Amino acid sequence: MSKKSINLLTLVSATLILSNIFSVYINAFTEGIFISYLFQTEKAEFEFWTMPSKGRDAEIMEGHFASFKDAHPEYSDLKLYRTFKRNPLKFWNWYVYLTSERYDYEYQEEIRK
Repeated sequence: MSKKSINLLTLVSATLILSNIFSVYINAFTEGIFISYLFQTEKAEFEFWTMPSKGRDAEIMEGHFASFKDAHPEYSDLKLYRTFKRNPLKFWNWYVYLTSERYDYEYQEEIRK
């Protein structure tokens, strides 16, 4: 490898690593501080907005979903879906896409009521 190739590879690698370390700040600048994420069941019988910056995360959502299924036994087979996509062009979020529990849910288009 030439010195130019090594320098370019180092620059790209450093950019990817640093951008994923500081992704919280990049997202605050590009998307705002209070990002929220919508989760729904297949036919939107249940929906929940998570807002991680306010402590309203997937764990709280799962608790509400369990309570909903207990209160409505006819919906005991429901499954939650995320209604937001991964954007591979936002390379500063790659680490979050791979490690965050909110991306463990399958994707489904949002159902508007």
